[in-house]
Amino acid sequence: MTATSENSLVCRCYRVSEGAIRRAISEHQLRQVEEVTAVTRAGGGCSSCWDDIQAILSSVWGRPLPRDVPDGSGLSSAQKRARIVRTLEEDVQGLFDRNGLQMQLVDVAGDRVLARFYGPGVGTPAASFLSLKKYLVRKMSDACGQKMQLIELNVLESLSTP
Repeated sequence: MTATSENSLVCRCYRVSEGAIRRAISEHQLRQVEEVTAVTRAGGGCSSCWDDIQAILSSVWGRPLPRDVPDGSGLSSAQKRARIVRTLEEDVQGLFDRNGLQMQLVDVAGDRVLARFYGPGVGTPAASFLSLKKYLVRKMSDACGQKMQLIELNVLESLSTP
């Protein structure tokens, strides 16, 4: 990366440089535009820089799989999302309701599930919340036939605030 690209402004809304995006990708192992937005705020305004952020991600990690193409598991991201939604409705939502929790499923890409949680215990090491997340990951993994990773966007977002 040249000095020019280090200081090159990618997100005009939040004044985020290419260097800041690359550092965030490296430090937090970010792989999705939404994850970059959660950490740096880049792309969180008008979203016209999403293609530029994706290009930076692609230069770091390689091109992402097209969203409708099955990966090594034999399922596309859309098929995994559908299975996860069904699992949430059938197996997990009742437990979340009893514990006052809500989950927003943001995206499914490969083995990564991006979500936000709301409610008591979120963002803390409370045993009940950690147990529910472990159960959720196990159920999502079972539904998709592969180990799924839960990426909590609200945790990433808290890292970006001073």
